[in-house]
Amino acid sequence: MLIYAGIDEAGYGPLMGPLCIACSQWCIEGVSDPLEPVNLWNRLQRAVCRSPRDRRGRVAIGDSKKLKGTGARSEHPMHAIERGVLASLRLDPNAPQQCECDTHLFTYLGVDDPTAHAVWYGGSIDLPWACELARIHIAGSMLRSVAIANGVASHSLSCKTFDAESINDAAARGMVKTSIPWSALVSHLHVLNARWPDTPIRVAADRQSGRMRYLDDLMRAFPSERFAVLHEDERESVYRIDRVGAPLVISFSVCGEDRHLPIALASMTAKFVRELWMARLNRWFAKHVQPLQPTAGYVTDGRRFLTEIRPTLAAHGLPEARLVRAI
Repeated sequence: MLIYAGIDEAGYGPLMGPLCIACSQWCIEGVSDPLEPVNLWNRLQRAVCRSPRDRRGRVAIGDSKKLKGTGARSEHPMHAIERGVLASLRLDPNAPQQCECDTHLFTYLGVDDPTAHAVWYGGSIDLPWACELARIHIAGSMLRSVAIANGVASHSLSCKTFDAESINDAAARGMVKTSIPWSALVSHLHVLNARWPDTPIRVAADRQSGRMRYLDDLMRAFPSERFAVLHEDERESVYRIDRVGAPLVISFSVCGEDRHLPIALASMTAKFVRELWMARLNRWFAKHVQPLQPTAGYVTDGRRFLTEIRPTLAAHGLPEARLVRAI
């Protein structure tokens, strides 16, 4: 058996809203070499594909930037991403079979309660949000059936979030921006390491800040473990932790979400969580500023949004530092 996990982020560059780092982990029977993880797109091809437009109605799992729609069609821009994330919960016996609101989803994922961060994150959002419930049920049943038939025993998701205030607090402590997603990645690694001490693990992640070498940082994160550098080049860097029970191999790849399905689903999960937080934020400010176009929080449009909401922030005694990132 092999644990095959992927880690990816959403929201690294925006001016406001959370940075989300998700982990997707799959339990695969009949495989034990972490250097040769199966191609899950091929193994699950009767149920999954990479495109949101599939004549067979399969579940799209791919880079969230490619799956998010433009809103030009009648479909909600998050239709394919929500369908994929919520359908995948059917593979985890510990997941709620139907998340009635985003609070239920956040609890399952281990996401902080948004309401505890700021008043503009108050109030849950009903799920499904962007896709019909019947389509999610059908997709989930199809995915579960194909997974069981092909030796994919289980799957689970988790996500860590950092809102503007926590990012600014980290900056005040001297942390650089790149260290925040790295700290979340290491936290996911520690969870995997502790949960599966005697099972081979393959963790796949995207390149972190474009770097090629990660050995020193990994050794600081796991000071008592012995590491081996397996490969380092412009495309991919691969390392092995020689654990007592079974090895853990981690790779950092260029365009990892196109090479590893677990990274792709992590990308979708992180994006879905971030979009739900931003939907709460936009809803709260729209009640106080009319008319107000919603924002995704990225720099150019975020500045426009900030200009329009500044009077509301002042009227409620809300400092911009709780909304706007310093780094």
